[in-house]
This record gives sequence, C-alpha cells and structure tokens, in this order.
Amino acid sequence: MLGVCAASLATLAVLASAPAAGAEPCHVYGTTCETERQHAEFLAFANCPFGASKELDCSWALTGYKEMWPSAKIKAEWEADHERAAPGLLSEIKAGNVIVPLKQGILLRGGIGLESEGEAETWFGAEGAETIQAVPEPAAPLTKDVDTALLSESELDRYEYYVKVSKETKVTATVELAGPASSIQVSATNLIYESGTAFAFPVKLKLSNPFVGNDCYVGSNGSPILVEFTTGTSGSLKGKAGSRLSGGKNGFIVTILTDTLVNNTFASPGVEGCGVAGGADAAINAALGLPSPSGQNISILNGTLKLATAENAKEGLEGKI
Repeated sequence: MLGVCAASLATLAVLASAPAAGAEPCHVYGTTCETERQHAEFLAFANCPFGASKELDCSWALTGYKEMWPSAKIKAEWEADHERAAPGLLSEIKAGNVIVPLKQGILLRGGIGLESEGEAETWFGAEGAETIQAVPEPAAPLTKDVDTALLSESELDRYEYYVKVSKETKVTATVELAGPASSIQVSATNLIYESGTAFAFPVKLKLSNPFVGNDCYVGSNGSPILVEFTTGTSGSLKGKAGSRLSGGKNGFIVTILTDTLVNNTFASPGVEGCGVAGGADAAINAALGLPSPSGQNISILNGTLKLATAENAKEGLEGKI
C-alpha cells in the first residue's frame, strides 16, 4: 500500500488530464482556479513532513472494509494478469480469538524518502497529526467465555456487576502504533512486485470496556505485535498490488487503488493491564486464546494510497498548481 519512487510519479503524472471545463465552478486558491473537490485532494498531504528528505513523496493511505473494485473490468483484468480469483476486499486483524473488522478504517499519513543517498526508503511520520490515526473499532462483546476461576474475589465482583448487572459487555479495539513513526518500514519494490515485506509496523491493540478498563492492551511498546505486510503470499493468505494507477489534480497526485496487504505469520503476545492493576489478565488471555503463535493470526489491509512529490504537494496546498 505504500511507496513509489519519485521517477515513477513523474512518469505517471503526464498520463492524467485536467477535469472538463465547466463541470463545476472553480474558486481561486492562491494563484490557481480549481474546484473545491480538486483543492480538497491536496489537503490529504497537509501533514506531510516537508523538508524531512531531499527526495520525499508525501503519502496518505486509508484502509477500506468491503471496498468494491472500481469496476468489473478492472477486476477481470487483475484476475487475468495474476491467473487467480481476485481476493475479497475486507480489512481485519485476528490475534488469537480476537477478531476485529476494521470497519472505521485506519488512516496513515507521512512521507517516504531517503535518509541519505544510496540508503533504503525511509518512512517519515506526519507533522502536526498522528501518523496512524487511532480509531476504536467494534469487537466481540465480553461474555461468559471469560474464565472466572482465574479472577480474584474483587475482580470477580467487578465482573459480575458489569456483565450480569449493568450489562456493559460491549468492547472496542483500537490499533495503535507501538513506537515512534520511524519504526515503520516500507519498500516500493516489494509492494509493486508482490514479493517480500512491503510495509511493516509494530502495533498494540487496545481493548476498552468498563470491566477491562482503559489500560488493557494486546502487545505493548516493549513487546509489540510486529506485522510485516506483503502484497505477495504470507502463509495461507495472498495479497495483491494496486490494480490501477490514476492521476489526480492535473496529474500531480497519483492514486493507487485496491492494494491488499496480508500477514499470516506474526505472533501475538498476551494482554497486559486488564482489570484493576492487571488483575484480569489471566482470565482475559484464556478467553481470547492469547498468547498466540505464528500462523494462528491474520491481518489484512485493503485500501487506497495517494502520493505526490513534496514539491507538488506543497505548491498544491498553496494554490500554485
């Protein structure tokens, strides 16, 4: 889902044409007259880390859930090129028995560039905003699956109250970056050629509920869930590179549609901090099947990636193009 070199951007830019005149009234932003929709396209890069690298592509990506293929033709072309049925376009993470459909989407902002000449691509975090926007997702409710025999008397009293008396069983799960933005890894080559790790980042999964509290996590900064995504094959899962590249805003923005990044080989640690002072950790681990070894967990990200060179993104935000 991440990364194309600056040369590729320059080549792709000439493929797009300006929108038809008169289709929508334009307004003057800086020195350029453009529609509100056109101007909004550049706002995706408002938090790009301009100046972080001499060769920087501003990046914006958003996962989708039950995202549709752009057209039946594009889907058929992808199947013909890859000689297999096109995968579904869900986004979800499964660690042990915890299944979290990413219906709200995960937003990633920042930039891709070189730390110094000759080195591998580096991810630079967003400025003035979260690099990965944490959004609570609905998860499986807290049920009788919790092994109450592993709870202390005080924790059992809390469990009985929240689950059986007040019926507060709803749980949310939030994917958070477990470390600095510099811990994110990208490889444009692996993304495009569906081989090796295209995108990797350490995460922790926050579980929230009146009983488990606000400090209940699967993974931590010290012991994260390390997910190395590929557009190729990982265990029983098969990913895919974006099916189409299209120029936006007169060709200065490149959009890569329907990437599928997968991982079926990561291991998941157990929970920490659930209940009062972690008093419910053992019971929650038993209910969720955690820790969970490699091969028993799944992560799938489907989504859209937008890229622009830092120079073009900056000028676009200033209304110069």
